[in-house]
Amino acid sequence: MTCPAPERLRSLSKQLSTQTSPDGVPTGLALLNKIGLTVNVWSGKQLLRSDFDEMRSFLDEAAAAGFGYAELGGCGLGVVMAGQVQRSRLAALRDSLADCPLRLTLHSAWFSSGRTGNLLDATSASVQYQGLRADLEVAAAIGAEVLVYHAGVLANRYSDGAELAAGMATEREQLRDLADEAGARGIMIAVENRAPTPAVLTRRSYGMRLDLVAEQVREIDHPQVSMCLDVGHAYLAASYLQYDYLAAVKAVAPLVGHLHFHDNFGRMAKQPEADAYELELLGEGDLHLPPGWGTIPLAEVLAVPYPREPAVIIEMRHARHYAEALETTRGMLTAPIRA
Repeated sequence: MTCPAPERLRSLSKQLSTQTSPDGVPTGLALLNKIGLTVNVWSGKQLLRSDFDEMRSFLDEAAAAGFGYAELGGCGLGVVMAGQVQRSRLAALRDSLADCPLRLTLHSAWFSSGRTGNLLDATSASVQYQGLRADLEVAAAIGAEVLVYHAGVLANRYSDGAELAAGMATEREQLRDLADEAGARGIMIAVENRAPTPAVLTRRSYGMRLDLVAEQVREIDHPQVSMCLDVGHAYLAASYLQYDYLAAVKAVAPLVGHLHFHDNFGRMAKQPEADAYELELLGEGDLHLPPGWGTIPLAEVLAVPYPREPAVIIEMRHARHYAEALETTRGMLTAPIRA
């Protein structure tokens, strides 16, 4: 990873990190010190399950390049098994992260099947809850500031609105309980919006609509629960559901405590069984491209004031281009100064 003039970037970051809008709300410039990257099994850089040392080397490279945060993918760590923390594996993870120069967040163990990390499914909510409590324990053990949770889906693809409402109520109750524990450990839970993928479209879920995710967070009404705004998921959902993307982002901004940042072309995948390489060729689906490679108005997204000053986690494939992604993102954040 080539360092994009880190001293110049860190100096600029220090100068601008406290800037606010006239009404006292932090501007995008306040986020310069809070840009992070994901470390997971699909980012194309490291296989977490096999080699924590390789992961640590990558984190050190990222810190040298100027990143401030890293988000670890829980489903690739191999630390939670059968809903329980594997102690020796957790000890190895903690050892590998000792004195890590980056601030950390953790994405809960989640798969597109909805069989893990899914509190909306009332038929398995107790098991799902056990797994998320284990994720929370891992987050606390590594000093993570945020635990990301995907808005849930119903297991039964023929569920009706009443079942969805009941599932959302179950999810709220479980997240409140988890948030009490999270607060005691200094962790925020961030509920992430969903993309229109097969796992969502073939089941009932509220997660594609930013307004409904925001409403769920409001109704949970807990200081340790916020919204994780995934800008790529929202862009695809806005195209699919025909809502105004930037207007929706601005409406939920006060609740956003965490931000997933990546690019795509806003095109639904016409053949979901296509592999990632085919989808890239077609420019379809949730591609998780480096910022600037797609058509999302990312500079406008970053220009929105976010009162909670979320970390901006670049959640992308093509890990070789993280330094480029960092420079692009910083350029978007500092563009208003040059205007």
